[in-house]
Amino acid sequence: MFELEYLVAFGIGAGLVALTPVAASVAGRESAITKGISGAGRGLTKQGLKLGLVVSSKFSGLFSGIKSGLNEVGESFGDILAEAKADLAEPKASIKPAAKS
Repeated sequence: MFELEYLVAFGIGAGLVALTPVAASVAGRESAITKGISGAGRGLTKQGLKLGLVVSSKFSGLFSGIKSGLNEVGESFGDILAEAKADLAEPKASIKPAAKS
């Protein structure tokens, strides 16, 4: 899903978008070159951003699953800790010596 081609396309698109003002000042704002650079750059950049959104949503789901798992572990640990404290708070039963037979 997360492929190098998408990153390259995003980088090229962002570069073209950044280059558009330079092309507009050289060739003119309404020239075919400026419109071509702007259109191609926007399209490539948009595709890269879409990929970024998809990847971030996948990782967000993964992290929320891990978070809920850690919450359950924390609750279990808290229960065990409470039981251990309760065991320590109970008075110790006196140990009786074993009866001789």
